[in-house]
Amino acid sequence: MKQFAIIGLDYFGKSLLDELLALDVDVLLIDKDQTVIDAYHDSPVSAVALDVLNMENLKHALPANIDAVVIDLGDKVEASILATSYCRKLGIKNIIVKAETDAHGEILDLVGATKIVFPNREAAKRIAPLMVSSALLNYLPVSGNLVIAELEIPEAFVGQTLIEADLRRKHDINLISVKNGEEEEYGLFTPDYRFRQGDVALVSGTDETLEKFAGRVSKESEKKSMMRNLKSLFGHLKK
Repeated sequence: MKQFAIIGLDYFGKSLLDELLALDVDVLLIDKDQTVIDAYHDSPVSAVALDVLNMENLKHALPANIDAVVIDLGDKVEASILATSYCRKLGIKNIIVKAETDAHGEILDLVGATKIVFPNREAAKRIAPLMVSSALLNYLPVSGNLVIAELEIPEAFVGQTLIEADLRRKHDINLISVKNGEEEEYGLFTPDYRFRQGDVALVSGTDETLEKFAGRVSKESEKKSMMRNLKSLFGHLKK
């Protein structure tokens, strides 16, 4: 069973803990505030209150073979840098740290963080495209400008096979999987799969190509909606 430690329980650490509690893993919580530790007394985790700015404390608390340590000390920038440095000196291979600013992230990288997380920035990158395009259902930047997204298949593709739609050549996006509606799960597909009404595609591409494609889908939907409204209006006037 994998073992993880979360040092500091600010909002990112707490959110990550909620996710880990749903998995079959061992979790160790470390925080200086005893009241924070006491709040998890009935949870299936180990918890200890100690000063993380003491390397000997961390050495005694952290298992030697721990799989990863997550550090979230809120806006205590200097403390997170020191805790990261101590974890690296203790030989921990995977150190995931929440950064507050770019400068903070650069220093964390220098002192040994293996993964630096900017929760606010990453959340903004995911939310902004969803606000702009009604066709995008989920949007996940992966690295560089590579993106994985969920989007509705436009009506123009309904009835076409994957080969006929030719998303890679015509739109520079790759289809990972496809499902129909909320109840169906993503699964394997063949090139002769024929798109159905209500299909949702899991695709990958650059942020530019996906936003362009999703923008086209949104415009098509808006145009059809406008045409329906006009038809309804003119039909009403004829009466």
